[in-house]
Amino acid sequence: MNPSIHRFFSLAFDTFRGVFRAAISLCRAIVHTMLFEIDKIMRGERKRNTSEIFTVAQTFLSVPLTPQGVITENRIKTDLQDNSLRSFWTQTRMSVLQENPFILLVLKRVPAQILAGFVLIILSSTLYSCGVAVRAVDEGAEKIGSAFQEGRRGRLTEEELGWAKTAWKYFENNYNPQSGLVNIKDGYQLVTMESVADYIIALMSARELDVISKHEFDSRLSLVFGFLNTMPLAFDQVPNVNYNAVSMRPVDFGNKYGTIGWAVNHLGRLLVVLRLLRNRYPQYGEYADRIVLRWTFCNVVDEKGNLFSAVNVNGKPQPYLDAKHGWKEYTARGFKAWGFPMDSASKLDPVESIRIFDVDVYFDGSDERASGGNNAVTTMPYVLTALEFGWENIPYLAIDNRYYDQMQAVYEVQKRRHEREDIFTARAAHEVNTEPYTVYDAIFSNGYKWTTISSSGVYYPFLSAVSTKAAFGMWAVWKTPYTDLLMLITSLLFDPARGWYEGRIEKTGDAVRTLTCATNAAVLEALHFKKTGRLYVKVQEENDLYNIYLRDDFNIIRRCFPVKPK
Repeated sequence: MNPSIHRFFSLAFDTFRGVFRAAISLCRAIVHTMLFEIDKIMRGERKRNTSEIFTVAQTFLSVPLTPQGVITENRIKTDLQDNSLRSFWTQTRMSVLQENPFILLVLKRVPAQILAGFVLIILSSTLYSCGVAVRAVDEGAEKIGSAFQEGRRGRLTEEELGWAKTAWKYFENNYNPQSGLVNIKDGYQLVTMESVADYIIALMSARELDVISKHEFDSRLSLVFGFLNTMPLAFDQVPNVNYNAVSMRPVDFGNKYGTIGWAVNHLGRLLVVLRLLRNRYPQYGEYADRIVLRWTFCNVVDEKGNLFSAVNVNGKPQPYLDAKHGWKEYTARGFKAWGFPMDSASKLDPVESIRIFDVDVYFDGSDERASGGNNAVTTMPYVLTALEFGWENIPYLAIDNRYYDQMQAVYEVQKRRHEREDIFTARAAHEVNTEPYTVYDAIFSNGYKWTTISSSGVYYPFLSAVSTKAAFGMWAVWKTPYTDLLMLITSLLFDPARGWYEGRIEKTGDAVRTLTCATNAAVLEALHFKKTGRLYVKVQEENDLYNIYLRDDFNIIRRCFPVKPK
């Protein structure tokens, strides 16, 4: 679908989305369940009387709820063994019953006679008519789900749970008990604010997928809080780019004691993850607030909402505007989540576009070849946005609507490359074990399509790869035949005892056997999304520690926190 048309219909559909989706899915589920049982009886594979079918219907409509409105583990009758139906039941439960528990509360009070009458009406129809009805509802629901990017939803299969446990192996093997931190790369004792954020995401996902216990979750998270609330800040303002994972001291790019400055995209990633954490686990809200309240934002954000990184020049920070499309808007949302106005950073402008395989892709129009950098368009900022905030442009966290066009375009252009050139494509930054260590597999960068480039702008075409983290993210966000195929070539790229590899080289098919925190966290996050949907949940935030602090005008002005409305 053309991105502009997709956005138009998405906005129109938002008004009716909840009720319509619930009604379609519930009707579809009932018809599926009834038809399955009727078909079994008609074909003589199962002999049942009418009362038994009534029981199936009532079981479906009477799944018990906890006081919080969450479906319990008592599922539909175990005699419904058909795999496709069980899979459908899981998806329906997750997408409708958990999100709309009031439907069950109403239906549980429907008299049994009415339910019986409903079943008899279906029985009185011919099998052919039922089949047509089910197929029509099925096809309509599938088209709606595809058009509005609901992604994959439902319980994890045994294989998928195994994927999650494999990803967690990385965090077991690279854990430093002296500090409680996890290495950014296998065996390399360094962390950044981005890698710490990835570790927190991995902790939340591992806990909610039941890979780790509540006690392990709390123990590990407590040590991360300890680090973030005591670490030395760059120029006493915000976190340094790098820290040693054992000593917890700020270090330079050679992992030796020193101050580099700060990377605003790393700060934005941590701000996003801390907001996700405190909203999902409000008992930890105070400690997340204290992390942010240590920072001073005067050289990080200006009054127009521009974002600045900084480097150490003769012992003083030298800020510079750091605005790469994709990550810039993702970072802006992280700052917005903590109340900062982000008028400038939330917009794509200035922006240009290029048409690739009849898809318009936005990119930063400045000529990065002159400065020796890159303006790579990659997958991960868009995938993380979908996994964490969904496709809804949440009003109080709103960013440029064109960002959602770009999210869809980034997927579509990679799919079309595979269709037209038979090249599996899932492009993201990935790590290698030799120079330049980090490369950016770009859809477009520095004037070229499908290029692989270092942070300094040097080309490394022989390092182009299908990224494991991008493949998992695309698989979770877009439920399509292409992402099914993509997972076939990435789902075995792991060492069972160590975790997931970075990807598969495009030209040779060999694995990129580097292991990183980012990739293994992304695998866990994608599987977490499949189980629960978007990670962000809204909570009331009025009398928490952060907002109490913002009522002190002196603190706001002195350290450039956002102004809290009176």
